[in-house]
Amino acid sequence: MQATKRIQMAVFLTVFVDLLGFGILIPILPLYAQSLAAHPSAWMSRVNGFLNLQSPGAFWVGVAFVSFSLMQFLAAPVLGRLSDLVGRRPVLWVSLMGSAVGYTMLAVTHRFEWVLAARILDGITGGNISVAQAAMADISKPEERSKTLGMIGAAFGLGFVVGPFLGGVLSDCSLGRSLLANHGWYLPFMAAAALSLLASILVLAWLPETLPPEARTHARRVERRGHALARALKRNGMPMLLGVALLSMSGFAMMEGTYSLLADKRFGLQQHEVGYLFGFVGILIVIYQGGLVRLVAKRVPERVAQMLGLLLMAAFLPLLAYAPWKWPFVLVMVPLAWGSGMNNTANAALASQLTPPDEQGGLFGVINAVQGVGRILGPALGAFVFARWGYAASYWVAAAAVGLGIPLALALPRHEPVVELEETP
Repeated sequence: MQATKRIQMAVFLTVFVDLLGFGILIPILPLYAQSLAAHPSAWMSRVNGFLNLQSPGAFWVGVAFVSFSLMQFLAAPVLGRLSDLVGRRPVLWVSLMGSAVGYTMLAVTHRFEWVLAARILDGITGGNISVAQAAMADISKPEERSKTLGMIGAAFGLGFVVGPFLGGVLSDCSLGRSLLANHGWYLPFMAAAALSLLASILVLAWLPETLPPEARTHARRVERRGHALARALKRNGMPMLLGVALLSMSGFAMMEGTYSLLADKRFGLQQHEVGYLFGFVGILIVIYQGGLVRLVAKRVPERVAQMLGLLLMAAFLPLLAYAPWKWPFVLVMVPLAWGSGMNNTANAALASQLTPPDEQGGLFGVINAVQGVGRILGPALGAFVFARWGYAASYWVAAAAVGLGIPLALALPRHEPVVELEETP
């Protein structure tokens, strides 16, 4: 196997194993946090009364999501830029170990405060996707970025296929019920911790360093130029791309943060059933990122793919609140998942083409930080609107957020890819 292919496969497997744990978490965490919030501490009760919430559990689910995203927003640019300075491999390993500890905390806690602590820790160390994206960018040509970055999306999607299904099975199996009844331990979160630990071992065993020593040396020389976000915003077109990333993620995260609650509210679905739905979404992501993205990258300009993805999300998000069970509700997720994948991949590729090699880690850290803001605003606003005005309103707000990204995408100037290291003045 060629060295480049081997590195790509190593990154793919590492991200897949890590996202398998994340996939276990996503469908279970909302209902899990809601159950803990049903027995609030004194300070939580005061917040419930002050905000006059109709569904307090939905609000605290949003808090659980926001705590992770806020910490990731603060830490992702730092981790990404750190990977430019010391290499991708050590930063990726540390982030995976942090996720393992956070999942372990979730597995054994019975208090909502510890859920927040676990999500904060995982958010601080959980910027591994940006580092993995930078590693892929290290070994690919600018014109091949969409296809190469699609492998990260495929690993993400595959984790969402197996992860939610595995989470549903583990939460409903006899061992899972026994551990919960006898010890108060949550088997799905224990499995997620073990998977993150396994991913950290894969990094040490299989993944070589992808950033050349000269690029790390150059990155240290230009470090004095300022924060990665400030440098990114100075590049022509980057503010528009970051704006699209923020708005599209905000809208999609509103759906992610309330999807389990919507399925429970409308159809009375249980944790394992919601896990199967998320598994279906993962299949859709794998189909797009693992195959269709190559066809799209060859035949559709990235600016067009970005716009089409935004239009699909804005059009189909509100339909989730009204589509009847079973197949209409399920099939609405097809254009949503593919639209999100199309927009995210094109947006990342366009941004990567504007950035020299020794700043790729910082760039993807900035993109993930901006998307982290979306993961803060989306679940927080979505959960609040859901709790205050009902589920349909939250999905209309989500569509509006995505729609605001369309004029930014239209205003994006044309540019030539940046392929050389910038000289230090």
